[in-house]
Amino acid sequence: MHIVLPTDVFPPRCGGAGWSAHALALALLARGHAVTAIVPHEGRPGQLRGDTLGVPTVRISYRATRVPFVRNYFRHERFWPHLAAAIAQYVAASALQPADRVILHAQHVQVAPAAVIAGQRIGAPVVVSVRDHWPWDYFATGLHGDRVPYPYQTWASLATDLPARLGPLRGAAALPAIPYMLAHMARRRAALRLASAVIAGSRYIASRLEGIVAAERLHVIPNIVDLAMVGAVIATPPASVPAGEPYVLYAGKLERNKGAHLLLDVFRADNLAGFRRRYTLVIAGNGPLRAEMERELAALDMRVRFLDWVDHDEALRLTAHCDLLLFPSAWGEPLSRVLLEACACGAPVLAMPTGGTPDIIVDGVTGAVAATPERFAARLGELLDRPAERCALGAGARRLAEQRFAPQAVATRMEELYRSLLEATR
Repeated sequence: MHIVLPTDVFPPRCGGAGWSAHALALALLARGHAVTAIVPHEGRPGQLRGDTLGVPTVRISYRATRVPFVRNYFRHERFWPHLAAAIAQYVAASALQPADRVILHAQHVQVAPAAVIAGQRIGAPVVVSVRDHWPWDYFATGLHGDRVPYPYQTWASLATDLPARLGPLRGAAALPAIPYMLAHMARRRAALRLASAVIAGSRYIASRLEGIVAAERLHVIPNIVDLAMVGAVIATPPASVPAGEPYVLYAGKLERNKGAHLLLDVFRADNLAGFRRRYTLVIAGNGPLRAEMERELAALDMRVRFLDWVDHDEALRLTAHCDLLLFPSAWGEPLSRVLLEACACGAPVLAMPTGGTPDIIVDGVTGAVAATPERFAARLGELLDRPAERCALGAGARRLAEQRFAPQAVATRMEELYRSLLEATR
């Protein structure tokens, strides 16, 4: 088969969605398929072809204004026909027959409608992966005002969400954009309904898609984590933390949906006074909460090391060598790549059970779970005093990665889906 992977983001500098798309591409290449990533790239019009960490890649350029909401139109509605034409032209130029062996597998929101248009044009099946809240939330976080989880957007919810998210003045100025926002969301969902199949990374995301996608076209298939690659990387210790220094790790953006602000409530707990003397909190990430966190953690007289941006390999090494990975996610977590890679590293994890996290972290088996900052702090103190329990949790997480998230396990299921769609097309 020839699998064309349109994807909004792709390595080397990207978040979990890009690395998940890359891991899928490598797994399919290893099984003998042809794979090409099609990646939007903001810049001068044109195409750039090359190789991205072992994956053939075509980058399709576009231009977009910086004006809010108008920028979204340039990146989506205006760009979709151009991207669809580029995908169709690429397939036509290849040596394969579209109806026989080509699958278009869109990896995110910006490329999904374009992939559907291209699939209709060339007669190829289209698969769309949903890795966050983009089918029902314009901002893709599922959080009202970037703070409170809520189910879907309406005129009324957006009229309160925008001022809460942007501030009173900017939020009021953005209210005329609501008709566009709602129409844009309808176009996203329409693309999903036209896809041959939709993949949810977790049971949680699948449950949220039930009213949008027909049950027979909805499939729960987790993201891949490359265990061999992870093993080779973590054989080297991290360079950003002194050897022998005990530390707990937070890896991710310093934003409210990731729960970074909850760390402040956690470390104010009285039972962690001893922790503050014995361990360093290593924060691998940056974001709008950085200044507040630096100030508040300094007031607690904590040993903290902010690392800003670290590359993917260093993040893996930090995960593999930490005493505990902290995952206080506050949103409907789809299926976190941080947790998948922690499992591959055999790292002990303490997480909040939000969204799809229970698909990965089973309390007492593959990690520890705490639903509130108070319980999180108590469990953190317990685990740091029980090294044998932490070791057992890490071993359980590694077994889960081998059974459910390894390339062999996930790619086999993906191939079965692709073949069934190609057979239906024939």
